[in-house]
Amino acid sequence: MIAMILTYCYRIKPSAEQEATMLYTLELLRRHWNFALGQRLDWLKRTRCQVNCCSIVSEPIGEIPDRVDYYTQQSDLKQTKITSLFN
Repeated sequence: MIAMILTYCYRIKPSAEQEATMLYTLELLRRHWNFALGQRLDWLKRTRCQVNCCSIVSEPIGEIPDRVDYYTQQSDLKQTKITSLFN
């Protein structure tokens, strides 16, 4: 027996104010995503050394920043969402 899966497609027609709100929220989320990605890449770059450049005994890498992971960035996302609601 073959089951048929139905999907529905709806078109929305937002008002000018709703469209502006959606575009503002999408812009905030885009900026948040790029900032979070930059944080992770910066953390990786600052805490790693290249294999062909590392000393076998020790490698000074300077101050080790706090670990950036999903959970720390998730808490920042909550603040971004609150900001988007009140603007």
